Amino acid sequence: MSRLFGGFIIALSVGIAVAIMRVPTSVDGFWLSILWGTWIVTIVWALTRPSFSVLFTGLTVEMLLFVIIPATGVQVSGNASLAGYNYQAGLGRAYEICALAQLGLLAGAMSARTLWPIPRFKRLSPALSSAALDRTARRSVFVAICAILAFSVLAHASLRNFFVYTTSIGYGAFSMQTTGSFGFLLVIECIAGLALVLLPLRLGSSDSSRWFSPVLLALVTTFLLLGGGQRVRFFVPAIAAGLVWLKTSKRNIPPQQIVAVGTLVLVLLGGLVGVAREAAGSRHVTFSTVLAEPFGSGNDLFLPLAGLASTVPGQLPYLRGSSYLQIPIFAVPRALWKSKPQSDISTVITVLDPGNSGLAFPEFGEMYANFGMPGVIIGCLILGVLVELFTRRLARSESIQDAVFISVGDAVLLGIFIRGSVAPMLTTFLGLLIATALICRQRSQVLAPVQPPEPPTDSRSRRAGWPVATE
Repeated sequence: MSRLFGGFIIALSVGIAVAIMRVPTSVDGFWLSILWGTWIVTIVWALTRPSFSVLFTGLTVEMLLFVIIPATGVQVSGNASLAGYNYQAGLGRAYEICALAQLGLLAGAMSARTLWPIPRFKRLSPALSSAALDRTARRSVFVAICAILAFSVLAHASLRNFFVYTTSIGYGAFSMQTTGSFGFLLVIECIAGLALVLLPLRLGSSDSSRWFSPVLLALVTTFLLLGGGQRVRFFVPAIAAGLVWLKTSKRNIPPQQIVAVGTLVLVLLGGLVGVAREAAGSRHVTFSTVLAEPFGSGNDLFLPLAGLASTVPGQLPYLRGSSYLQIPIFAVPRALWKSKPQSDISTVITVLDPGNSGLAFPEFGEMYANFGMPGVIIGCLILGVLVELFTRRLARSESIQDAVFISVGDAVLLGIFIRGSVAPMLTTFLGLLIATALICRQRSQVLAPVQPPEPPTDSRSRRAGWPVATE
């Protein structure tokens, strides 16, 4: 099956290469050809490694869906407009940024594999307490529900608008027209994702026959995380749960198939959420609209990158690392620090998207906004190395605590890559990261192995009628 899949990828790559050669020989077409060619080499290299890297392949798939396909669409159609803005001026620089980013990611991953080879994926079979896992999952969901209720009371948000799919406004209805600085409560809401992360461990525990309660709790968690229409809040813990399942599953399923099926499921679910969260007049949930939505303007990260390229340094100077230095202060709730400044990367986004349409660019866009083209090359090189080192740590980990924490960290990294703002994204998942760190510490009993029952002593054996061994 793997040889057939590899042959299909190679044949597809050759077809794409032939198509690229037919692109008009302009500067934009040249950099698009470099981008496609580098991506093809990257995906073939990733799929043919003896030790498959789920994280790096996921990063490569994100690059295709959110950057390369939209960039190709712009080149073919000639339309550089998005959300009412025309980003034609920055297209050339954007193509160059994307190509250099893909080259940097591939060079970093290959360098890491050369210096630190990745061993075969070692699976774990932990014997965990189902009661401890259930208790932790229930507490995480309870904390999230309390955070939502507190936000409704303190910020005067209507609970009727929490489930945006039934509102007339659609996405953003719950937090619209709120008062006060209580956004940190929505950060606490993400702690519910811990119930999803622990679900594979619960279903694989000694009491796996009682699956109804944890599955029902996972469905409640899905409702809480997707209720507001923000897909990344659900996708990050869902991806982490998939990595935990891959690490602990007794089924010997090729990870390439898991990535393919998981990507398809997330793309379809993302399309469904994207269509269903529209305003009432635009909410047309059909099979065709769900299939088209993942490739529509809502997932286009290329044109916002073109807007960034025409904004920095033309209208705004390079940030010189300030958006990364703001990571520690961004975690402080605005309710405690009234004069907390806005993030510098948000200021840049406001200039290229003054209507606050929710546009975003990839993380290498933030690298460019800080350090220009050298920042893109060096930053993606470092990112490629880090991705492979995280994969190596997950593959060789022998502790379920390490495996769970690394899985959550990997999933957050995938989320950061497509949202180009490290400080806000880390703040969004700060609650989930802290909760995961607490259950993964050595003194925690949540992921502690269940000790086998001690054999009865001689005195207890006589009282209980147990046979006593004699010499």
